[in-house]
Amino acid sequence: MMMMSRFRLFVFVCAIFCFGRAEAQIKIKLNIEPERDTIVIGDQVTLKVSVTAPKGEIIVFPEFDKKMVEGIDLIEAKEVDTLKSKDKDSMYLERKYLITSFDEGHYHINGFPVLKITPSGIDTIYSDRKIDLIVKTVELDKNFQPYDIKAIKTYPSQWWLWAVIIAVAVLLIAGLVIFLIRKYRKPAAAVRLKIDPYLWAKHELQNLKESNLAATRTKEYYSRLTDIVREYIELQTSVSAMEKTSDEILSMLPDTIFNSEELLRNIRDLFSVADLVKFAKYPASVFECETSWEEAHKFVMQSNNISNELKQSENEDSGNTGNTTV
Repeated sequence: MMMMSRFRLFVFVCAIFCFGRAEAQIKIKLNIEPERDTIVIGDQVTLKVSVTAPKGEIIVFPEFDKKMVEGIDLIEAKEVDTLKSKDKDSMYLERKYLITSFDEGHYHINGFPVLKITPSGIDTIYSDRKIDLIVKTVELDKNFQPYDIKAIKTYPSQWWLWAVIIAVAVLLIAGLVIFLIRKYRKPAAAVRLKIDPYLWAKHELQNLKESNLAATRTKEYYSRLTDIVREYIELQTSVSAMEKTSDEILSMLPDTIFNSEELLRNIRDLFSVADLVKFAKYPASVFECETSWEEAHKFVMQSNNISNELKQSENEDSGNTGNTTV
């Protein structure tokens, strides 16, 4: 009796173990799904093939040359995607095939295969689902009636319209040229007008101060202010200030009569704010405009004093040399 009980217990345990192994195995599932089952000739449709298999299995999707089946052409086979599976012990693979057909008809894809590679060999797994693809032609309207080709229609000559267009274009170009000349033309040189550089700069600064540009058009205000200073520097020295950047002018001034630290500081502050306004769209206030004007005015006044002192010193040296007797 005891031997029989032990035997029954052994059989029961073995049955549970085998049942558990069978349940633990994950069956390979192959699914094939078309994007749609009806297309027009030449239209493209995606065929999605997915496989759910245990982790570690080697699954190979088929490769097709040009045709998937007779009547269905393969355009492109996408790369295999490995997606996240809900079951941690399984993996989900997916591959998409882009297909088309150029013949009207009803086509079937039966038993789509994938390969499972094992140490013992290669197993072929077929899908249970059968795919039907219906390819239709474009329906033509039976009531359509073709029309005769229309004769070429002639229109009266419109030479006057072209004349007006050309005249307007010429006027626009002329206006643009005049605008650019006025904008980029150098201020009248004091040498040509035979006016002292100091008197010319003082006069121009006063006109700018009395204008309303500081409150209405800040960029134009700073452009005019720096042009006056640049022209004044050219008239007082040999520096071509109108053709140089602010940094280039500042680097050359110490070698001229404008070698005072205070003069260089004033002109450096003026050029810095002016560059911000002209190139960085800095919204300078009226107070800043007035401060820049004061710096320019101070620069002209003090540099003119230095120039006069140098001229007076040169004249004295020249007079002393002329009075010397041997």
